[in-house]
This record gives sequence, C-alpha cells and structure tokens, in this order.
Amino acid sequence: MASEKGRVEIPMVMYEQHQEPYRQEPSAPEYCSQEGGYEYPPPPPYSYHETTTVEQPVYLVSQPPIIVAGIFSSRPTSTICPSCRQHITTQVTYRLGRLSYLLCTSLCMVGCCFGCCFVPFFVKIFKDADHYCPCCHFHIYRYKRL
Repeated sequence: MASEKGRVEIPMVMYEQHQEPYRQEPSAPEYCSQEGGYEYPPPPPYSYHETTTVEQPVYLVSQPPIIVAGIFSSRPTSTICPSCRQHITTQVTYRLGRLSYLLCTSLCMVGCCFGCCFVPFFVKIFKDADHYCPCCHFHIYRYKRL
C-alpha cells in the first residue's frame, strides 16, 4: 500500500445558466411612438422681453512686482510689503538657526556639559531673524546668522 498513490477524486458540479429569451428594450424616449412617427413634446412658452446689454470695456491694470530691497539685519527694517504693498516697518521674530546649534555643539565638546552649552538657545544674538509684515503677516525675509 505504501507504493500505491492515493487518488483523490474531486466532484465537479456543473451549473446550467438559466437563459431568458432576448427581450429588446425600447431605446426611444417616451414621447416617440414605436409606429414610426415622432411625437415631439410641446415647446416651452415663449415670452419676449427686450433687454439691452451694454458691454463695458475691461481694463487690466498690472502692477509691477515689488522687489524687496533693503538691508535686513536682526532689527526691524523699514520696507514695502510685496503682498499688501504698504510702507511698513517689519515685525521680527527669532528662531533657532545653524549658529545656535553649532555653538551648543562646540561648547559641549569643549567641556561645558552642565547647562552652559544651552546658552545659545536662549540668547537672541545667536538666533536667525524672520521679518514679517505687521499688516498682513506675510513673511518677507529671513536673516541667517550663518
């Protein structure tokens, strides 16, 4: 029996599909008759109102782009906002930059590991300065220390 291969029979079930006789659906809209003639729906009611339209000429005024030119530093600067085109003095916010991280890393390597290495994270002199418009809060410039 060990030399005989076991034969497994799988029963196959065939299903016959029930086919309905082909029925042709009418492809014409309801208002078309099948006898060959067309019956059109009545047109919508017609009303006549005299309207006059005067076309106004369209004037396109393109404003030249404003180039932000100025000497930006870590202090507020007087300039023209490119977004709202107002003469403004920028609002400055400070954020950590490369110089802050570089100074912290170098102070830690020198031996100031007990908190002195975190001084560049709290002093504005070592941070980058972002200039914003005080009217529309548009970001104008980023002054990077390094």
